[in-house]
Amino acid sequence: MKKFLAILVILITPLFAATAFADNSANAQPATATFINGQPQSIPANSTQWHKFDYAGDRSLVTILMPNGANSLVAFNVFTPEQAQSWWEPRTTPIGRGTAYSINCATGEEQYWGECKSPDLKWKGEFNFPGTFYVQVVNYNTGTANFTLTIQGTGVSVGASSQVTQPQQQPKPLLPTTGGAPPTQSKSFFNRWARE
Repeated sequence: MKKFLAILVILITPLFAATAFADNSANAQPATATFINGQPQSIPANSTQWHKFDYAGDRSLVTILMPNGANSLVAFNVFTPEQAQSWWEPRTTPIGRGTAYSINCATGEEQYWGECKSPDLKWKGEFNFPGTFYVQVVNYNTGTANFTLTIQGTGVSVGASSQVTQPQQQPKPLLPTTGGAPPTQSKSFFNRWARE
């Protein structure tokens, strides 16, 4: 009986994990993702939203930034075109995650050996294959939160306009960020792998 219950728990757990975030927005999955537009947006409590960008596959650097994301309990993950086909499966790990980076405490400038952390989340990567890449924004708050997602890169296009936006100042949240807990961020593995 104990063995049967253990197997049942293993089989049911992914179902609860998959429903932990409400699919209550138009871009709740990669198939309905909207292009990154660099504009302030809101995301409902405990939910995910999907955004995308097209990439030329020319090994040019792509930089995705979420201003003030490090302290907002809003995070983002980056998926390749192939990964987006099975993003819900436990074995599918994103190619990258937005991570708070080191800065010089006095100047606030990015510095590899800086002793302070940026309030922003950033991911950098490059690829030798083209396609549509996906960014999953996750709100770990128990209330609605605001975020802005920007992208830079010479091999990047974001829809018909093909205009890549520059980082903008993050607006004040509609509601205070409350509750939840973001995932543990590890910075080097995903970023190194994306560059290889």
